[in-house]
Amino acid sequence: MPFFDSSNPRSLLKRFLLLSVLSVAIILLLVGYGIHSIYGNQIIREVEADAVAVGQAILKQERETLIARDAGGRVRIAVASEKFAGLDARMRDFLLPFHIYKIKVFSGDKTIVYSTDPSVIGKVDGDNSKLDRVLKSGEIFSNLENKDKVLDLADEQRFNVDVVETYLPIREGDAILGSFEVYVDVTRTRESTFRGVALSVSVLFAVLVVVFTSLFMPMRKGAFQLERAQEELRKMASIDTLTGLFNRGHMNARVREEYSSIRRERNKGVNRSTIGFIMADLDHFKRINDEYGHPAGDEVLRAVSEKIRRATRIYDIVSRYGGEEFLIVLPNSDLEGTKVVAERIRSEVERAPTVVGGCAIKVTVSLGASCSANDEDDEMAAIERADKALYKAKNEGRNRVAWL
Repeated sequence: MPFFDSSNPRSLLKRFLLLSVLSVAIILLLVGYGIHSIYGNQIIREVEADAVAVGQAILKQERETLIARDAGGRVRIAVASEKFAGLDARMRDFLLPFHIYKIKVFSGDKTIVYSTDPSVIGKVDGDNSKLDRVLKSGEIFSNLENKDKVLDLADEQRFNVDVVETYLPIREGDAILGSFEVYVDVTRTRESTFRGVALSVSVLFAVLVVVFTSLFMPMRKGAFQLERAQEELRKMASIDTLTGLFNRGHMNARVREEYSSIRRERNKGVNRSTIGFIMADLDHFKRINDEYGHPAGDEVLRAVSEKIRRATRIYDIVSRYGGEEFLIVLPNSDLEGTKVVAERIRSEVERAPTVVGGCAIKVTVSLGASCSANDEDDEMAAIERADKALYKAKNEGRNRVAWL
């Protein structure tokens, strides 16, 4: 299927509107996703930096509480039971202003040695791949998650919470002793982000509407101008500019269409009515041109054309076939009906003279009538018979109807 139908410029407008709507939707979707991703990554980076600062502060403040030496002198992460209550109180007071609702401290063997959630202390998080990465490589890892339900530092249940979960190593020199896992509540920040994305997308939508509208309006104007130009070209291709009747090329095409319809119906066993043909020619037209001039001759042709139109039916096909010659095709008309119409045309033309520049020019017309034969396959045969009948009318004295 072509992008648009060149014979119908409005189809271009429809395609443009469709593509515009799709383009706006895709642009808004991609930009919205992009802005949201940028904001989301920025939130993670900022929260990660805060978490690192918090972790470093905790390690500096609680170093003696969190780091111990075993009997062999090795440094490890451990919290003595007698120090736990004091550590927990200090941690809760310290963490509350930072929107941190939970923190875990892991030893090198993935055991949780401390957490603001006491129910997990002493458990081993052996299947935690993120923790593995931190303990092996020492890298800091953060990701954004949504939690259906959490317990904050005030031991209150909260629902549908957005958090940034950050793992950061606990180092002693080059050795990685364990890891902090910090949960930072970013629900309000995320809500602000959504509002920011929605506002940005709304502004962009308004801009795109203005841009595409500014493109559509001149395109609409151009399409209508093209449509009018095409209509003029169609008229020029089918209409005689002097008389306003169909021209010879268009008439021949219409005759072929009528005969094609007859053949199709005949193949279906339908015996359709015949087609009448009238060939008309102005009498002594050269003398009119010589005596009154060609502009007067043109006025006579226009006047006769209008009289022929008045004398025929609305669905009859009238054409200027050449010079001062006219061909009238009468669908569903037999020879007798065709003769009646031809006589009506002759009478109408003769009835009143054509007045040009104050001169009354008497005009008459000779006409030849014929009718298509039911067994006839050559559409030009009936026209040729009408033309021969026209010559018969001329030879018999003009201003009359003849037929074969």
